[in-house]
Amino acid sequence: MMNQLNQTKCPALIGTLLVCAITLLFGCKEQSYTSPEGYDINKPQKENLGKVLNEISGISFNGDNNTLLAISDSKPKVLEINLNKQKLKDYTDRVVPPNSDIEDVVKVDSAVYMLSSKGIIFEVPRRKDSIQVRSYTFPSTDQNDFETLYYDPSVNSLIMVCKKCPVDKGKNMRTAYRFDLANKQFDSAAFYTFSTEDVKKLLKDDNAKFEPSAAAIHPINKRLYILSSAGNLLVIADTRGKIIEAYELNPEQFPQAEGIAFAPNGDMFISNEGKYGAPTLQEFKYHQDKKN
Repeated sequence: MMNQLNQTKCPALIGTLLVCAITLLFGCKEQSYTSPEGYDINKPQKENLGKVLNEISGISFNGDNNTLLAISDSKPKVLEINLNKQKLKDYTDRVVPPNSDIEDVVKVDSAVYMLSSKGIIFEVPRRKDSIQVRSYTFPSTDQNDFETLYYDPSVNSLIMVCKKCPVDKGKNMRTAYRFDLANKQFDSAAFYTFSTEDVKKLLKDDNAKFEPSAAAIHPINKRLYILSSAGNLLVIADTRGKIIEAYELNPEQFPQAEGIAFAPNGDMFISNEGKYGAPTLQEFKYHQDKKN
């Protein structure tokens, strides 16, 4: 009786397995995501980073020597990634207090600036002699949460963007503030705001989350590219907050995208924390004639 039952079920089972195999081979194509102009977001050059950068939370292109500066939430120093040799080394000694929760890094001329989640900007001069680190505290007692810092040469300022700030609560916006590098002071008023509703409209998704985790100005088209790890988004705007384009990112390729930087030729780098595996650095070559 059991043998007869097995003989009856086996052909059906084999047929089912064959259908599944054929479906996997021919019917299940990897989803392709729309790319911003000049890039193929689906085909990066990918490098796995070591445990030291497991919590990589910000990157900045380091001049013309093909290196990136990087910071990690839990590390009180700046590290340097050599893109040619794929090597990592200390760029500074310990320059911030422990548990500073550093979220982004920007290099301007010879100085490096680090942003804490509370809105403190640390200035680290790059000198051979002793380094005197200066800190500048955002003038607000609110429980602000910042992850984004970038340099805008048109106003010679660092711009930091709220991920979640009380000033934005219930207003469908994200606010940006300016730190003037000439006088080393924050503006008293907001520099601009992003409309989260504009992001949703472009994506045609009322549930889209836009909580900026990194940003950088493109060296050629001069637009601002903003990552949102929450929601897996890449948003492009002008430098005064007008949303122009919005793209969904593959969550498997970008599990926690919290760093973005550009080389002078437009090549784009995006870093991912090691939330679901090894931390990664992805490079996207820029082609000015390439349409999305």
